Amino acid sequence: RPESKSIGSGQVLQCPYSYDKARLVVKEMADQLALDLVDKGLVTDQLVLTVGYDRDNLNDPERRRKYRGEVTKDRYGRDVPKHAHGTANLEEYTASTKRIITAALELFDCIIDRDLLIRRFYLTATRVADEEAAPDKKAFEQIDLFTDYAAKQEQEAQESAELEREKKLQLAMLDIKKRYGKNAILKGMN
Repeated sequence: RPESKSIGSGQVLQCPYSYDKARLVVKEMADQLALDLVDKGLVTDQLVLTVGYDRDNLNDPERRRKYRGEVTKDRYGRDVPKHAHGTANLEEYTASTKRIITAALELFDCIIDRDLLIRRFYLTATRVADEEAAPDKKAFEQIDLFTDYAAKQEQEAQESAELEREKKLQLAMLDIKKRYGKNAILKGMN
């Protein structure tokens, strides 16, 4: 069993964001988290996302009328909608950008109230392990007569090759960023 380590980041926004803009920020954070994992030689099988809502949600009469959730106090004693919090378990230990972004966005879509404005995020990879020391989580499978195992093996080999290409791309991006600065490569979503 891996140590109980975690790696993550938080983002406090200058102004409240709508659902669409906030979703893009979560995608960027997940992309950066995956690169951080690769850079440190780590993998994870669990993501934790916390989303804090803006206090203006309760000041706007239209949003206040629609909101049926719990109201809490912030550190200044003001009423705010209770934050959203959730955990996503990945099928296996990975540092794959594609898998981490997919899991983070699915989790975001699941826990978020789309009508509320968002003010802060925290995305954390928990149960982090060294890449070489990570346990294999592949489950045992009952064999049956109706499954084409040759095609299944071929698909698994194809996925493995795709993950290897993705890792080479991540390492190349990290090398360029270390050599020429963190803004040397920017994605269209940034």
